[in-house]
Amino acid sequence: MIELEIRAAGTKGKGVYAKSPIRAGERVIAMTGRLLTNAELTDDLLAMQVGPDLWLCSDGSSIDDMLNHSCAPNTGFLEGDTVLYALRDIAMGEEVTWDYSTSIAEEGWRLDCQCGAANCRGLIRPWGELSPADRERLRSTTLAFIRAT
Repeated sequence: MIELEIRAAGTKGKGVYAKSPIRAGERVIAMTGRLLTNAELTDDLLAMQVGPDLWLCSDGSSIDDMLNHSCAPNTGFLEGDTVLYALRDIAMGEEVTWDYSTSIAEEGWRLDCQCGAANCRGLIRPWGELSPADRERLRSTTLAFIRAT
């Protein structure tokens, strides 16, 4: 069983860290929350897009709410559903991250990136606004509704 913990993550606030090594391909964490449409979203919710008009929403109290973005993520949605799998071996004590662009298709959405990866894009954008090279590199780690585009 994968053990994760929430710890301080520098300028990013809090993050999720591996309490023991995680092997490549291993199931790491399922994203949780309640499903809402665009019309039902409110500003007090954390929301992850899971369909063209569907969002997985939370009040911020779940461990998956603390997962940070990285332009060089170590987890991804390998099966297209809302479960993150290790893309490579993850060391004990390493922060567990995913690329937010692999779940968002909302045009105009933007977030400054603080990941610090060598290939950092500087700005997190929706799937359709990524470069063709980034979309090709990340396609196998996206949610199913994005793979269909």
